Amino acid sequence: MTREDEFLVRPRYLAGAGEIGRVLQPLVQVHGWPHENDPATGRLAASSPCGRIEVAAEHAVFHLWRITVRARPQDAQLLWWATFTKETPVEIVGALVQALAADRHIAPEEIVAEWPGHPTTAWRPLLKAGWSASNLTALYFQDPDGSSITVHASPGAGSTVVDGIRVTSPDGTTTLEHTPKPDRLFGEGVGPWMIDATFGPDWEDQWTAVLSARTPVRYLNMLTSALANPAPVVRTRQQISAATRAAAAATRTAPPRSANPFGHVEADFARSDPRHPNQGHPRR
Repeated sequence: MTREDEFLVRPRYLAGAGEIGRVLQPLVQVHGWPHENDPATGRLAASSPCGRIEVAAEHAVFHLWRITVRARPQDAQLLWWATFTKETPVEIVGALVQALAADRHIAPEEIVAEWPGHPTTAWRPLLKAGWSASNLTALYFQDPDGSSITVHASPGAGSTVVDGIRVTSPDGTTTLEHTPKPDRLFGEGVGPWMIDATFGPDWEDQWTAVLSARTPVRYLNMLTSALANPAPVVRTRQQISAATRAAAAATRTAPPRSANPFGHVEADFARSDPRHPNQGHPRR
């Protein structure tokens, strides 16, 4: 592949998936996480040495990336989780994955925090980047027997109530939504925290991230920081859809590709933490 085949694409949330192998590669090659590959199901997974975190790529399901966290390795119940559909840019998925991998060394208590944190911290990077916030509204009905129900619908009978918040990108293609309710009240493919991007009619031009109610706001903030990052990402000609060409800016000039897109993160933590696998001597 030549430099002429590569493009810089911005904003990154419209760039398409990219090379999905680059999410798991740092976990295995830098952090030394055990991994498994099941050719029968197409499932690739890496698990933290402590057994509490798993990052899986499941090719047979609509949600390709599934990140799960347990308070203790033996727990059947998940503490929190996140899923990302197939076309989510790897730079956005990778930001969450690398934050977890780094915190396992320097701040493991953050991964299993009892209190997730104040939700406004999650969308602060988006507001700083010029995204706009608005209320999510729903209809609240009171039955004669005293029971009540809240539904998402257009205004009609009943009282309209604020049901959450939506933060929208300047181009209108991408939103972050937070509906502060327990996970059990949501169906398949939806949840308390959602990021949706739609910039074309095909599946390759849409992606969704869903995160559970207990997801620590620390990691949501890192995720939205990656989402709002104005730096372009590298894509090959074949990885850029027609909708991306129409909605995003693609420049042919691209710098040499790094073997590890999160190398600067690894170097910073390796310098500061003697427990890191590189023992204070980051790869150069």
